[in-house]
Amino acid sequence: MICISCSRTPVPVPETPTKISHPTLHTTSPLSEAIINQYDVWQFLKKKPVESEVFDLLGLPDSVWISDNEKYKILYYYIEFLDDYNSVEINVNTMKVNSFEWD
Repeated sequence: MICISCSRTPVPVPETPTKISHPTLHTTSPLSEAIINQYDVWQFLKKKPVESEVFDLLGLPDSVWISDNEKYKILYYYIEFLDDYNSVEINVNTMKVNSFEWD
């Protein structure tokens, strides 16, 4: 018996650089330099920017989690002066911000 499927092979989610996995890419950002405040970040993320714009403003994330169905990934940022983690959810198809939790 031969089984033929017309479905496409899933495309793997590209690796997202982090501060640990790509230490040479870890440069300062407006957030790390305290040029922007938490409210500025919240206003920026509300506009649903693309992932590269998030990296430009916030820098590389500390860690990344990819959902089991690979539909979204969550970028985790540790904010040292607040001693708090914040997160940004990215849709892997559009590479835009889906949602966020930013204190």
